[in-house]
Amino acid sequence: MFFTVRGFLILLTTGVAMVRVQAQTTPGPRGDNQVWMETQLAIPVNDKTDVVILGLVRFGRNVGRPVNERIGVGISFKAGKYLTVFPFYLHVASQPTSTNHSTEERITLEATAKFPLLSFTVSDRNRVEFHFHSPPPNFTQYRNRLQIEHPLKFRGLHLFLADEVFYDSVGAAWIRNRAYLGVSKKVNKHFSFDVYFMRQNDSHSRPGDLSAIGTSLKLRV
Repeated sequence: MFFTVRGFLILLTTGVAMVRVQAQTTPGPRGDNQVWMETQLAIPVNDKTDVVILGLVRFGRNVGRPVNERIGVGISFKAGKYLTVFPFYLHVASQPTSTNHSTEERITLEATAKFPLLSFTVSDRNRVEFHFHSPPPNFTQYRNRLQIEHPLKFRGLHLFLADEVFYDSVGAAWIRNRAYLGVSKKVNKHFSFDVYFMRQNDSHSRPGDLSAIGTSLKLRV
């Protein structure tokens, strides 16, 4: 293995320390330090289809206050052994700075291919997002996230690395990149979670260069 539990914990601790240190200073207009918390509740309809309720809040401005809140619902269904299709809707409220407030209705079409490769699991998530933004303009984004995962021989944890790129219709360019390092664990058939560190670089948004500690809780009734 390229990474050990010890090495991962050092990296994660370093990331948390960086956020804490940077939170004591005022970042430039391009940067921010954040905490992301997401919850998903899946309600099975049958063996291949779930109704999924989504909720997310992000604390920013150096983890000083909520800067992004999302709630929505979608339908996830398996379209074969390796492919999952997930169209969903989100209502989004955003306050990245004290003078920049907006809302939007977002429709996302998502397809994820996930398959084993030797001792790894590889997933390729593709999203097309339609943003109906207030104030204007409306816009469309395409997102591709490639992830590789490997089991750790420690309490059922899985280490994952991921990279995600964004293409934006307004900028007509690839405007954003996100890199992730984290661990996931399936506790039982009703609960799993991810904990990760994320670094974002964005050439268009203000703030766009972000460091974040994130959690994703996945519940299934």
